[in-house]
Amino acid sequence: MSFAMKAKRLAAAAAFLAAIPAFAAVATAGEKADLYADSSKVVPVTELKFYQNKEGLTIANGWGDPASSAHSNYIKMAGGTASGVHTHTYSYYGVVIAGVVANEPPSSKQDHPLAAGSYWYQKGGEQHVTKCISQTECIFFVTSKGPFDYLPSK
Repeated sequence: MSFAMKAKRLAAAAAFLAAIPAFAAVATAGEKADLYADSSKVVPVTELKFYQNKEGLTIANGWGDPASSAHSNYIKMAGGTASGVHTHTYSYYGVVIAGVVANEPPSSKQDHPLAAGSYWYQKGGEQHVTKCISQTECIFFVTSKGPFDYLPSK
């Protein structure tokens, strides 16, 4: 084996070993459910436990705790409704499960319909309005590296 090949393997091994403390920090960061659990898990939609959080959102937890840490959760919105203009401290990804959603800056003149299977990325601190533009209920799945707060804009 050539010296260059040995050096590449050594560098790869060193990078992996250097990452172990970061993996351990995630596993011990106080989350109620690990991002990557020790065993597989299957949760039918009929077993999701929706509740209203302190901001009035109807959510069901996936993993983690949306009130205090990194997480993924489901959010329901009634058809034809919209949030007020608001921000979140942390950025998040949203994936539409049911209905048609729009997630727009308050200055937007037109909604960009996001049907089931579509996703969006919302940067933390940016004002936006999330809408369920279908007449049927919307469900979307969000994931974030921090708590999911709702900060109404003034």
